[in-house]
Amino acid sequence: MKSTKPRKLSDVQGLAIPDLPPSLPDLAYRYLRDAILNGQLAFGAAIRQEDIGARLGISRLPIREALRRLEAEGLVVLKPRRGYSVTSLSWEEIEDIFDTAAVLEERAGYLATQKRTQADVDALELALRDLDGFMKRGATRDLAAFGKANARFHSRLVATADRSYLSRLLTTVQNNVEHYVRVGAGLVPELDASNSEHHAIFEAFKAGDADTVGSLSRSHRKSTGRRLLDYLQAKAPD
Repeated sequence: MKSTKPRKLSDVQGLAIPDLPPSLPDLAYRYLRDAILNGQLAFGAAIRQEDIGARLGISRLPIREALRRLEAEGLVVLKPRRGYSVTSLSWEEIEDIFDTAAVLEERAGYLATQKRTQADVDALELALRDLDGFMKRGATRDLAAFGKANARFHSRLVATADRSYLSRLLTTVQNNVEHYVRVGAGLVPELDASNSEHHAIFEAFKAGDADTVGSLSRSHRKSTGRRLLDYLQAKAPD
């Protein structure tokens, strides 16, 4: 009988730990998060726990656990007597979130460049190549693929700073707007400009220019927010 391939070894006991299926709350969390970020659940849409449970074949308890986790990330909101729904932000809230992210990413980019190693440069370059691959697909661009590639680039840069609290703050901020970014990603005409900004950040990071990486990271986040707001406002009904 073929053995299960181990995921990792315990340093203490030397025992192989097999890959395990996700827990039911994790299953519900991943399903709902993907549905929100991919636009399957629209902004402001009610989340019917009984429908989710029927689709996944699970009870409402793990779904409630997943929803509490998503609420902490800013992706859903609990309304009195109405239950959970997908977060729908005002223009002012989106602008405020991007302004906050810009300040945090400026600091993270500066610190990351000071601490970078060649391995960090190589890893960020790999993330950039993934983004370039998305851009080359043109009209067939997969919004989910873009969202993941974009998140990997920024997360890898922030991780190099090695500041856990700063990283947690940025994760929370990003979660609040990521579903908006994904919905607009394939339609915003200035998407090419956004990727050019990624390249400029990488080149400064590679050169070890911490001040420039910080400045570019801040301006990139602010311009991303501006492009997104312009797109959303243009698409909004009169």
